Amino acid sequence: MNASVKPRPVRAIPVSKGDFGVVRTRGRSDEKPARSQTVARPARTKIAVLGAGNMGTALAHALACGGHDLTVWDFFPEVVVDIRTRRENRRFLPGVRLSEGIRAVESPVECVTGAALVAVCVPSVFVRSTLAPVIPALRKGAYLLNVAKGFAPGTRLILPLWLEQLAPGHACVHLAGPAIAPEFARGQTASVVLASSDASAAQSVAGWLAGPYFIAGTTSDVAGAVLGGILKNVYAILLGCLETLSGHSRNLEAAVVTASVREMAAIAVAHGGHAGTLLGLAGLGDLVVTGFSPVSRNRRFGQLLAAGRSVAAIERETGWLPEGARGAAAACALARSGGVSAPLARWVNRLLAGTPPTLAGLVRALRLSQQGRPQ
Repeated sequence: MNASVKPRPVRAIPVSKGDFGVVRTRGRSDEKPARSQTVARPARTKIAVLGAGNMGTALAHALACGGHDLTVWDFFPEVVVDIRTRRENRRFLPGVRLSEGIRAVESPVECVTGAALVAVCVPSVFVRSTLAPVIPALRKGAYLLNVAKGFAPGTRLILPLWLEQLAPGHACVHLAGPAIAPEFARGQTASVVLASSDASAAQSVAGWLAGPYFIAGTTSDVAGAVLGGILKNVYAILLGCLETLSGHSRNLEAAVVTASVREMAAIAVAHGGHAGTLLGLAGLGDLVVTGFSPVSRNRRFGQLLAAGRSVAAIERETGWLPEGARGAAAACALARSGGVSAPLARWVNRLLAGTPPTLAGLVRALRLSQQGRPQ
């Protein structure tokens, strides 16, 4: 399917065991993303961060340095103590001296009380257990900021819409685009996209992020922004494989990036997104940083696979599997249900199932991905 094809209306299909349904999105599937806008810097605001992993901690630090009142909570008590007493998160963001404006607390209810914005920075599998107990304590009209990637567990419901279902009356904004936590935590500016069906919420969050740490644009294409963040992890594994197999072939890297973005856009369009979103920061931009950064787990995982390591061996030796390893099957399922040919995503999925990686096999998948598409 060509990414330029107009998207079909989104159908709501009931989710049953083994059937992941489709992405749900508000509004029209052919709606164009809003333009990025320059926003006025608002007054000091109380902001809460649930989950002090590397992204949550870096976000809290950036917002506190921007003059806001930040309260953070984490599941691990030692992380809370570390932030409070040492002004450092040695477990998740070592080496960064954190702002004195961050207050670390043991209670998630205390964390969110009175906050105008609550950033949910926990993995998707922990979203419900983290958010549900604090919903009664949320300030009326408080916005939610979703940082996690993926879907609601066991479904194909995108996380921002799920959060709005869990917390009615609280608009959710999704953070998308290239934002490596250790980089912006050290003051290197990141350009991000804030996606929401509520334009006022997106603009408010963009204003709170405004400053030296972030350049923030907004879009109403929630489905496209969310799917870009999910799919890029799969194709970042592909780029890691390519580096090892080809010996740093820039020609092939350029071709694979281009073909990957086309596949990502076609899948997103088939499920209610807009192709332009995937050609911007939420798709191409995020793929570039995840596919080429030396600190990217998805890229490193691809390099190890191409070097002949099995998935089980990598998980056993490193203690982790990257998001792309868990998302490859979902990407292929989304492609199939949307009528999209995605040879590169299928190639990654076959590797995860045990097919030996070869450069010839990757190039065959690239040829198939480019067939019938304008170059």
